[in-house]
Amino acid sequence: MPFQIKDKAERFKLPAFPGVPNVFFGDMLGTQKSTIPDPIVGAWFRMEKGPESTAPTYEYDEFGVVIEGEFNFRDETGQTATVKAGDVFFFPRGSTITFSSDTYGLAVKCRTQRYAKL
Repeated sequence: MPFQIKDKAERFKLPAFPGVPNVFFGDMLGTQKSTIPDPIVGAWFRMEKGPESTAPTYEYDEFGVVIEGEFNFRDETGQTATVKAGDVFFFPRGSTITFSSDTYGLAVKCRTQRYAKL
C-alpha cells in the first residue's frame, strides 16, 4: 500500500470554512477505504485574526501541533489557553472548543473519524 505525502505548499490551498471568513481547513491525508476499522485523517487548520469560531461538539478525539503563529482556545468549562508554534494540543471527544487568534495560526491535526473524506 503506498504512503501519502503533501508538501508545505498545501497549506496555502485550504478552502475557507463555510460561514467563517477567517478559518481555512482541509483534510489532507488519511484512511481512504470506508471498510477500514478505526480510520484516521490528518488536516491543515489555519485561522487568521478575526471573529471567534466555535466548532460543534467533537464526536472524535483530536491531537494537533501548532506549526506557525498562535491560537486561543476556550472550552465549554471556561478553561482558556494560548498555544504557540511547537505546542501540542488534544481535544477529547465530547468537548466544545472556541478558537480565535490575535494574529494567525497554522496547525496540523489528526483525528479519528468514522470515515475520512479526502
